[in-house]
Amino acid sequence: MRALFLLSLLPLPAVAQQVAPLPATLSPDVAEVILARPDRFADLAADLIHGHGRGGAITPDAIETAIALDRAFFRTRALRPFHESDLDANGTLTTPEITARAAVLSPPARARLMRDLAAADTDADGALSPAELATHAEAAVARASRPLDEALLRAVAAFDTDADGQASLAEITRALPTAPPTD
Repeated sequence: MRALFLLSLLPLPAVAQQVAPLPATLSPDVAEVILARPDRFADLAADLIHGHGRGGAITPDAIETAIALDRAFFRTRALRPFHESDLDANGTLTTPEITARAAVLSPPARARLMRDLAAADTDADGALSPAELATHAEAAVARASRPLDEALLRAVAAFDTDADGQASLAEITRALPTAPPTD
């Protein structure tokens, strides 16, 4: 019994404390990621709010716009080599256009163009139709974006504790667990 009393006098290690519970609307996997590294989530939220919000806060619509902009970037990056090959700007790539473009590229760039052509040319005719280009671009988006990353961005909106239609960095900071002090 005396040992238990003495143990109770020892200082306990600092543990993370949560100021407020996380929003109940968060999925368990998103909440787990947030709780594992609240500092990273706070940084993500700050970047999102400062980059796409207004007045120190962000609305769900602005979050969706940020996600759409990311997806557009990935689509554009995937299509750029093909657009640079579309000599007559008609939206369709023919074998002569691709051959002309490949001839002026460095060996690694030529290899990437030909590899991407093979992947995008679903009917194997050596040319790319607008539909094949669109499918290729969406496949690039699927490879580059992760559903959990987008869910974390959307989770920022769940921290709108005053229900004014936008989440502020202050609302997020108040709701996140605080890190224990480091010595």
